[in-house]
Amino acid sequence: MPKVEIKDKQIWVGRESIPFVSGEVHYWRLNPNYWKEVLARVREMGITVVSTYVPWHYHEHKRGHFDFTGTTHDTRDLKRFLDLTRKEGFWLVIRPGPYIYSEWPNEGVPSYAYKYHRLHPTFLKYASEYIKRVSAVFKPYLATRKGGHIIMVQADNEIDPWPDVFGQQYGLDGKPGMFQDYLKQLYGKNIKKLNENWGTEYRRFEEAGAFIATMFADEKGLLLKGDKELKRNIDYFKFKYHYSKETAKWSVKAYRDRGIDVPIYLNLYPFFYAHDWSDMQEASDLVGVDLYPTSELAEDKFEQRKFIDKIRYLGRVSRIPFIAEFAAGVWHNRHYETGVLTPNHYRLISISALLGGVMGWNWYMLVNRDNWYMSPINEWGRVRPELYKVFKELVSIYRQMNPPVLKKLTEIGVTFNPLQHAARTLHHNSPILVGLYDSDIDYELYDPRADNCPKKFLFYSGNQWLEESSQIKLRRYVEGGGTLIAFRDYPRKDDNFRNCQKVGFHDPKSILFEFKKEFSVQMAPGLPKVKLVSSVYTFTNVRGKKITADFGSFGRHTIGYIKKLGKGRIVHLGVDPTRELIMEILKYLKVPLVAYSTTRDIKTALFQEGSRYFLVAVNNGTEDKSASIYLPALDANKAKMSVRDLDSTTTEAYSRERRSPFTADFPRKNGRVFEISRIKK
Repeated sequence: MPKVEIKDKQIWVGRESIPFVSGEVHYWRLNPNYWKEVLARVREMGITVVSTYVPWHYHEHKRGHFDFTGTTHDTRDLKRFLDLTRKEGFWLVIRPGPYIYSEWPNEGVPSYAYKYHRLHPTFLKYASEYIKRVSAVFKPYLATRKGGHIIMVQADNEIDPWPDVFGQQYGLDGKPGMFQDYLKQLYGKNIKKLNENWGTEYRRFEEAGAFIATMFADEKGLLLKGDKELKRNIDYFKFKYHYSKETAKWSVKAYRDRGIDVPIYLNLYPFFYAHDWSDMQEASDLVGVDLYPTSELAEDKFEQRKFIDKIRYLGRVSRIPFIAEFAAGVWHNRHYETGVLTPNHYRLISISALLGGVMGWNWYMLVNRDNWYMSPINEWGRVRPELYKVFKELVSIYRQMNPPVLKKLTEIGVTFNPLQHAARTLHHNSPILVGLYDSDIDYELYDPRADNCPKKFLFYSGNQWLEESSQIKLRRYVEGGGTLIAFRDYPRKDDNFRNCQKVGFHDPKSILFEFKKEFSVQMAPGLPKVKLVSSVYTFTNVRGKKITADFGSFGRHTIGYIKKLGKGRIVHLGVDPTRELIMEILKYLKVPLVAYSTTRDIKTALFQEGSRYFLVAVNNGTEDKSASIYLPALDANKAKMSVRDLDSTTTEAYSRERRSPFTADFPRKNGRVFEISRIKK
């Protein structure tokens, strides 16, 4: 029997790799008489993988009575849908829950089970029975069985403790519970240590209550002040992470115990307040993120960067960085927030995802259903031509690129700590990320908790607390030959907010100026001076090269330094980072740039497979543009190259002169992908 496995960032069935672009089709929400017609439109789009939820609440039509064969209603005939998708030549991703959400009553869980949180013994008992029943139905269709076609199973959906629903059961209000039990585990039953960290005077763990940061800027709630309250907030999020991971482990094991031997995956919220993406990856075979951007990424000026950054971060976490739910249409109510989803919108978000390094996605919903709008295929298998055409084009682009075999070319990394974002001790619009994005400098994101940054240059984009173990890993990165760059925010406390200096940064002597002041910085003689408006850290007794600035009547002060540490170096400036300063630092360090555009709103990335390159470029602007794109990574190659737009069969020969720009036209809110390869003589 074939083995289904994940390797080389792809799904393999035996010796066949599966192009991992799929579409969601909810069989129970469609008239079975149209299933075949719907699947025909999916196939004509070029898609060979379909995905579906299985709703526990619907199939258990009466308590203790399950229908998976259409006895009570033909829309419950899961077995018929499995037979049909296999007969029609599709691979299948099945998502049996227990939870599915999906605008279904009780998020897909029967009312009698919905009373209890996901790790409650009573819920686990009920869910175990459901998992036994549903697994027996789809197990014969696993791709590890003869003639099987199910290549992946999702265990549960967007795991979230839901404190607003189950808070009392956790001990967040009223009687003590799981939250207090977790604190005992976290602090080794040492109440004195908890009090020291929290600034409290509890006699027992059972008295401890959570401090929760406000969720939104305009929300009235607890405003956290001081390290002690921040620590209480962080411990609350650690509890949520712990809960979600334990839920994930239970769900995956429940399916494994039923003989499910294909990869099991988990899908993630596109933020960090409910679960830690790395925890979810540890508990499963792979993870994917759910992304539902607004129409043409117009929520604010940062939406495209935040969207791409989620994919960049996922690329360092998941064994296959894929979008588990990629908005194809939108659910009722959300459509008021997103606006109309245009053909341009789908090209913009899909090519932006490719730019970020995505290696696959599942369009949700590829086929319309109740409580849903603006999918390319409707409930009767008829297409919406203007949308269907774009989806078909995007499938073609994906297949021509084959992202899993490509290497993304960049030598720049940026740290990204999810707990700092979850606990709201770090703003999501980091000036470092914004500066690189505005300059069209591609980069990757790395969690400092992991020891896995291969980039030669790493920006520290966090705040001034960081776990001691993460600080040690950053030092190891530098000593191994990396260059670590930091500004006013650098790690100098641990996550208990105690002084901790494990990387090798120097603490400042003082903070100059009560208010921000304008001055200039010059990284080295001959380089341009960069104007800044900032308060300033000043340093004394630093080792290595000093970076100084003249403040007129305040004199000249050391505002930064560059020092060697092992085989690498630390670059530390006690000022606020700006786009201009970041660019001067990159020039001073001679960081090799790969691809960039000097045209406003154009974002680029370059990928390589052997002698072939793929340039991904997106115009996030609101007007059509003729863009100049520089390709320094190819400048040394004086051979004639061919350039082909993947939307077209036209190939242009073009001879590169050193530092000459590549020019192309881009419609507003749209993107293009080009294949660049050497012309054979």
